[in-house]
Amino acid sequence: MAGSPGASLRGLGSAGLPHRLQGSDPPKPLLTPDARGHADDRRHRAAPPTASLSGVTPRPRRDQIAAGFTILFVTTGVNLSFGILFKPILLDLGGSRSTLALAATAGLLVNALGQPLFGTLIDRLGPRRVILPSMALMALGIGLVTLSAQPWQLILLYGVVAAVGYTGCGILPVSVHVTRWFPQERGFVMAVAACGFSLGQLVFSQLAVYAAAAAGWRRTYLLMAAIVAGFLAVIALWLRDGPRPAATGSHGQGCRDPSAAVGRSIDRRTALRTPAFWAMTTGLMGCGFTDFVLTTHLPAFATDLGLAPVVAANALSLWAAANVAGILAAGSLATRIGARWALVLTYGLRAASLFFLLLVRTPGELYLFAVLFGATFFTTAPLSSTLVGALFGPAHQGVIFGAANLFHHTAGALGSYAGGLAFDLTGSYRTIFLLSAILVTAAGAVTSLARHVTQ
Repeated sequence: MAGSPGASLRGLGSAGLPHRLQGSDPPKPLLTPDARGHADDRRHRAAPPTASLSGVTPRPRRDQIAAGFTILFVTTGVNLSFGILFKPILLDLGGSRSTLALAATAGLLVNALGQPLFGTLIDRLGPRRVILPSMALMALGIGLVTLSAQPWQLILLYGVVAAVGYTGCGILPVSVHVTRWFPQERGFVMAVAACGFSLGQLVFSQLAVYAAAAAGWRRTYLLMAAIVAGFLAVIALWLRDGPRPAATGSHGQGCRDPSAAVGRSIDRRTALRTPAFWAMTTGLMGCGFTDFVLTTHLPAFATDLGLAPVVAANALSLWAAANVAGILAAGSLATRIGARWALVLTYGLRAASLFFLLLVRTPGELYLFAVLFGATFFTTAPLSSTLVGALFGPAHQGVIFGAANLFHHTAGALGSYAGGLAFDLTGSYRTIFLLSAILVTAAGAVTSLARHVTQ
């Protein structure tokens, strides 16, 4: 990234971090979409946090953005290490690539099916009471993975036990957590917190490749379980829930038209009846498919080319570093053109990178691909969370974003398995990479339709 980190952060959003909120001030109404029907999501900002029972609005706490960053740094860094450890596990446990990929597939299906449930729990209990026990379960599951002697045991422990824990301490609860503290700066705070995801991938991919070479994949996972448990103790003292947003309007009964919900929130049932939700979610399905084809199989693809495992790890580190730049750039871009169009451009860049992947043969070409794809990888998550809040309001953001993520992760599960199956059938990943490029091109086109409905 060019310039200093501080300069990059200052460039995100013209407003910067919110000013100190006044407890006696009433919430400001949201801006209404213009009559031309563009209804850019950048014009729709949530009202300030609701007053507490004492009548005083809590001050936004910037340290809670850092808490969200740290949670994603640890949990997603550990979770995404599976791709680096894929071949060492395969050599130890045996079986086909499609069979071992079922561990990732099962984990993604658990994550997908758990999204609406965890979204409901987060909206009712608050992020903290969901994140802490989920981190504990993830640490337990990762630790038990080291006892696997057969592929089915790995699938059960990694793909079910650890995956349930990760679902409750991943992007969904963190996105709700940080946007509750800073509802008027959704794009900014999500971009900052989401950088933890990318930096976690950068650090833990290097840790995984060197630890596996020195001590084997089992001790590597044991180390990672200890790291998650250690950070859990810190997060338990640090994490605090923000104020709950008020649900105004016709909740429970729903609002018939999203355009009538400007300035208030609508519920999941109403959101699922809108074309905007399905346009955004269809795009996320193409995103999820390509995400997990690559995270599961890119390291194996690199070694199939005759490249060293450390080259694959370096590629993932470049991918993660580029993703930090991509997230920050997209957060800034979303404040100017809206999250919807920022998503469309992100999908366009991803499609170009996947078409280029078909030509990759050397370390330099692999590194270039990693930078291009990495700039788009997790960038879609904060943009999608921001778009959900802009389209439907903050009160039910967790459960609506969870519903969209159900489809994203289901497609991701299919992509993870399809990558292994394609290799088993053809002896190459080329076919699945071409399909991925086509799917994400279509994802960008469909996402452009996720606009506000106007009267």
